[in-house]
Amino acid sequence: MRPTGYATLALIAANDRVNAAGAAKWLVSRRNSQGGFGTTQDTVVALQALTEFATAGATDTNLRVKITVGGKTEEIKITPDNYDVTQVIEVPAGKAVEVSATGKGEAVVQGVLRYNLPDAPAAQSVFDITVDYKTDNIAVNDLIDVDVTIAYNPPEPIKAGMVVLDVSVPTGFAVLEDSLAALLDDPNVKRYDIAGRKVIIYLEDMSPGDEVSFSFKAQALYPVKGKGAASSVYSYYTPGWRGETVAPAVNVQ
Repeated sequence: MRPTGYATLALIAANDRVNAAGAAKWLVSRRNSQGGFGTTQDTVVALQALTEFATAGATDTNLRVKITVGGKTEEIKITPDNYDVTQVIEVPAGKAVEVSATGKGEAVVQGVLRYNLPDAPAAQSVFDITVDYKTDNIAVNDLIDVDVTIAYNPPEPIKAGMVVLDVSVPTGFAVLEDSLAALLDDPNVKRYDIAGRKVIIYLEDMSPGDEVSFSFKAQALYPVKGKGAASSVYSYYTPGWRGETVAPAVNVQ
């Protein structure tokens, strides 16, 4: 997706709108139902290219788009005031959809089919995650290692896209940010954030069978009798693909 995104930007800069339109339409055809394009990098470049393309032709857009299903018609107006706003119409499944447009400008139509399976089998954990503190009793000011391992084992051979880890830090501990910064030396780790006792870590696209392990340090701040903390991992673009674990309790004396 990235090469086509860059090519689209180059064609727009060269004022070649005809070929830019072809490239933009190809990008749109590869967009998923949530508006993304696979990896985060692909999404950033593709959205930048589509935004530039839409902006270039927005000033004189004046379209009336009709959607007809089962004899009922709904109309959408696209003008310079709303050209960058996604408009959604729900239509019944199993019926032909007719789309027509009159006026001036360009618009993108995307169809998304969602369905439920009755009596579906129990959900399968796509990710396996373990979080271990390697200790259960320590003293104030001591350091512990937070060891994290995740494995990606999908039911079908498909990449996970951006993967997000939500790792819990034991009650009464503070993360040493220097140890987190060191994680960026790992090419799999793209970013991290600290949110209270949670460390959010973003991993690059994972392939089936991939396993990633890393660790960071946390320091005990005050005496506490802790409880087990829950951590999770999921695909950013498909949140239903996830895994969870509860780490053992840590007591600080």
